[in-house]
Formats: sequence, C-alpha cells, structure tokens
Amino acid sequence: MKYAVLAVAALIAAPAAAHPDHDEEVHNQAPADVARQHVVRMVTQSKLAPSWSKAKVQGTSERTTNGARQTVVTFTNPTEPAARRTLHVVMGADGKVVSAEPSAR
Repeated sequence: MKYAVLAVAALIAAPAAAHPDHDEEVHNQAPADVARQHVVRMVTQSKLAPSWSKAKVQGTSERTTNGARQTVVTFTNPTEPAARRTLHVVMGADGKVVSAEPSAR
C-alpha cells in the first residue's frame, strides 16, 4: 500500500517538474522581437537575403481576419529592389508566425 501511495504521488508531481513549454516564452516577448527572430531564422535558412537581418521595423499593427486577431510587423530593407523592399510578418493571437512574405507594399 505504501508503494502505491508513493507511485500516485510521483505521477501527480511529474507534470509540475516537467520542462516548461516553449510556447510560454513567445507570449512573454514583444511582437516585434518575435518577428525579428523569425526574420533572422529565414535568413539563416536562406529564404531571405542576408541584408534582411539588418532590416528596420517600420511598424506594428493589429487586424482581424476571419474572426482571428493577428499582429502584423512590417520591416523595410532599402537594399532590396522596390518589388521586395517591405516584409510583413503576420502572427496569430498565440504569438506564432502565420506568414512572412516580401512585397512592394
């Protein structure tokens, strides 16, 4: 009986001792910081030119699309051609990146 009580207590305590969820880290950061990390990750993966790692944040805005709240962080990179000078990083309410595409707007 003593071992059964110890086993139950260990099972109950295990989730509390587990490693924290990395999603919590995203919620504690400013949207511009999360977007900057995503841009650097895209540069590292060769999805964007290296000059994007030095792009400046132009602004942050909120929008609602299909009932979902999203944050849009806009970067500008004057070294890129006019057609690809602006990058919009769209994040969902959970702080995860939904899309990131360079455009002329």
